Amino acid sequence: MAQLQILIADDSEFMRIAYKRILESQSNFRVVAMASNGEEAVQKAAESTPDVAILDIRMPKVDGIKVAHELLKRRPNTGIVIISAYDDLSFVADLMQGGSQRKAYLLKNSLSDISELIRIVEAVYQGHTVLDSGIVHKMARLYCKHSELLQTTMTDSEQDLLGLMAEGYDDAYICRALHMGQDQVEDNAESIYRKFGIDQSTTQTRRIKAIQAFVEQINKIPLTVAGDLVD
Repeated sequence: MAQLQILIADDSEFMRIAYKRILESQSNFRVVAMASNGEEAVQKAAESTPDVAILDIRMPKVDGIKVAHELLKRRPNTGIVIISAYDDLSFVADLMQGGSQRKAYLLKNSLSDISELIRIVEAVYQGHTVLDSGIVHKMARLYCKHSELLQTTMTDSEQDLLGLMAEGYDDAYICRALHMGQDQVEDNAESIYRKFGIDQSTTQTRRIKAIQAFVEQINKIPLTVAGDLVD
């Protein structure tokens, strides 16, 4: 199996080394470049062509989201993992411009188990959209409060399921977390797919499309309307 090539960009040397050690505990992961600022990240990405870039949102010279868009401009299939101290949904919306596939937005204060990075890097590499649980909860509150502005109405169970999908969890974990059988999870998933108009395809493809559709709908809520939750 070919190794998954990873770039790490963070202005903290301690965090760069910590991420590297965790990721390279996997035999199929290889950190091919590390950068201490956004400008250096763009340069090193051009030299090393990583499959996934892990980017701190606040870096000297160029911020992580601008770096992400520059990398995607050059190599559209690059997976992007933004690690941020900010749960501002406007940052998430900026990251998701141009599409949400192969992108993750994580909060530093909830990444207590740094080994979670392994799961998330793999998910992003496979094409998934992954959002931090704090971001998902904030989006769910927006969805409930401003549902009249959106095109799709979901039950509480469907929202819970879609939230766990957006956090990148598999069906086995979702069944345990929601105390549902596999059949119940599949029935709720089918209902979500119908509501978003997602055609028959592989389970993974439909899940990715559902998360993307949810992100796109939330992004339709004007930030001025959602300000009490975005600030």
